[in-house]
Amino acid sequence: MVKNPIVILHGWNLSASHFESLINELKARKFKVYCPDLPGFGQMQKPSKSLFLSDYVTYVEQYLKTNKLKDSILIGHSFGGRISIKLAAYNNTKIKSLILAGVPGINPVPRAKVVFFIALSKIGNTLFSIPILSSFKNPARKILYKLARASDFYNTDVALAQTFKNIVAEDLSHLLADIKVPTLLLWGANDNIVPIEIASRMSKLIPHAQFSIIPNARHGVPWTHPKLFVRELEKFLSRI
Repeated sequence: MVKNPIVILHGWNLSASHFESLINELKARKFKVYCPDLPGFGQMQKPSKSLFLSDYVTYVEQYLKTNKLKDSILIGHSFGGRISIKLAAYNNTKIKSLILAGVPGINPVPRAKVVFFIALSKIGNTLFSIPILSSFKNPARKILYKLARASDFYNTDVALAQTFKNIVAEDLSHLLADIKVPTLLLWGANDNIVPIEIASRMSKLIPHAQFSIIPNARHGVPWTHPKLFVRELEKFLSRI
């Protein structure tokens, strides 16, 4: 039986190396696996200008073309899943099926909360500019971004800061209904970055989507639980 190639798109502040355990598990099951570093991460250079999600979609489209990949199984984790959603919604002829893991296809943080934390951050910058308080700035910022579920931004390279803002500002919820390829939402039960409630809501918007939960797993489920991840993936592929 010929198996479709698998393309893995990594999350923000990650790289292909994070998915080594998953890649090895897939190769052991005789899949041909591709996992490129995305622009700005891993072995790829930092971009000279800020990018938008559409730029990453174009990059992946070119990657598929260069490697002569068609009818691919696309695994998108977190930020990589954002790219996958847009690619699948606008040009699903290049992919056969879609697996989304920990993907904020619906923003997990309400807009009002985001505005509140941005305002609080600006106040904090002024407050912690006072010399006697300056030593508390970094710990306070870390706590603030954690509460806002924006720890990725806290850890982002300054060269990618505006790109990150561009990415998270884009609403993808209206694209979910346009995904026509078979889709599996495969989530860690304890994902505290993109909770399973988000996956449940997404599954109702993506036509005929399937939804599976891996117990005792968190946001990094593709590499922390590779055997269970691949088992669910193969079950899904056998049903389509």
